[in-house]
Amino acid sequence: MAGWGERIAQLEAEFPGWHIWRSSAGRWWATRTGTVPRREDLGTGRVMTADADDETELRDQLAVQMSLDREIID
Repeated sequence: MAGWGERIAQLEAEFPGWHIWRSSAGRWWATRTGTVPRREDLGTGRVMTADADDETELRDQLAVQMSLDREIID
């Protein structure tokens, strides 16, 4: 299994525009970086920061966020 740094780097490559880290409590976090398209749409399912119990759950949440972002951009 890859180390934390490698796993985080892989997630950040998979989900550009997100900064990802694992807290000292073991939770996984991601927050948007850079310009956020249409900030006023946050709260309609889109979030600035997501957290999860594990890497898989965070990946699932970020996939949903990317899908919601595509709906707004398209």
